[in-house]
Amino acid sequence: MADEKQEELKKFKILSVVGFFVISIIGTLLHFTFELSQGNLIVATFSAVNESVWEHLKIAVMPTFLWTICELFILKYRPDNLWTALLLKIVTIMLSIVVLFYISVLVLGTHNQIVSIVIFYISILLGQIIGNYILNYNKVNVNIEEIAKYLVLTIFLLFIFFTFLPPKANIFKDEITQTYGVFKLEY
Repeated sequence: MADEKQEELKKFKILSVVGFFVISIIGTLLHFTFELSQGNLIVATFSAVNESVWEHLKIAVMPTFLWTICELFILKYRPDNLWTALLLKIVTIMLSIVVLFYISVLVLGTHNQIVSIVIFYISILLGQIIGNYILNYNKVNVNIEEIAKYLVLTIFLLFIFFTFLPPKANIFKDEITQTYGVFKLEY
């Protein structure tokens, strides 16, 4: 049993590397799918609907959710700390994108699209590294795992909710159109 568990953890390492590429490719495509769908509201729930920082977080986090579900179908063994690993992966991605983006704007004095793309990929890589580290961590607190599950589901729902009803905050503001969300709200 222990050997089988170790073998599955090795598969998780391989899947982490594959996951980086899958999440990166899907995330990149999600930047364009809303526009390509001609404004389909179902597509809006998981695609970027504008150029706000929030929407760029969404196109990194949504494929991360999807990839984790794929990992569950690929592997026989479900790690006891899967939700904690996913939560920390998502939080790492989100914090990395936000912190690195605003630092880059501060340093450069403006938003640079190439730098933003590099930040996107670096953040996904960091998330995958953290997620893999947590999955290999043997000590699991059942209460933390339960809390992590609900936090992950809350984050998922908030991405959908704030696509349609974003608060008036800079992270939700499309700097190009000066509007918020899929309905291009003007506060």
